[in-house]
Amino acid sequence: MNALSIGIALIFLPDYLEHVVSRTEAFLSWNLLFLLILQLAFFALGEEIAWRAFFQKQLGKMMPIIPAVLLTSLLFSFGHIVFASPFIVLYDIFFVFINSVLYGIVFYRTDNAWISAIAHFLANFSSVVFFLWIY
Repeated sequence: MNALSIGIALIFLPDYLEHVVSRTEAFLSWNLLFLLILQLAFFALGEEIAWRAFFQKQLGKMMPIIPAVLLTSLLFSFGHIVFASPFIVLYDIFFVFINSVLYGIVFYRTDNAWISAIAHFLANFSSVVFFLWIY
């Protein structure tokens, strides 16, 4: 999904790419790649433990899994809102939501936060590598 969001933005919404780079440029350096990998892994695991292994799992006990994944993903997305023009924020949050649904499905199918964290990490890492090459 990250490749799709970046690809669409390259063609139709370059302001989105500039927005992402502006908020991450301090970390976008080949020299800092090892530290960035550690940070991405740490945050992906933390988010997956909190959002999927705890929140989604608890919601799944109270409601069917589809609404539990969608509600978890909606709240997860709201936690990723950053200041920008409304269209860029909506574009960004839409893809965060889709990714979150995918991580929620991975967690539901495996019942393992490590697996969903690896998926989350790989998605984030692939975006970072793309931005390192482009910018």
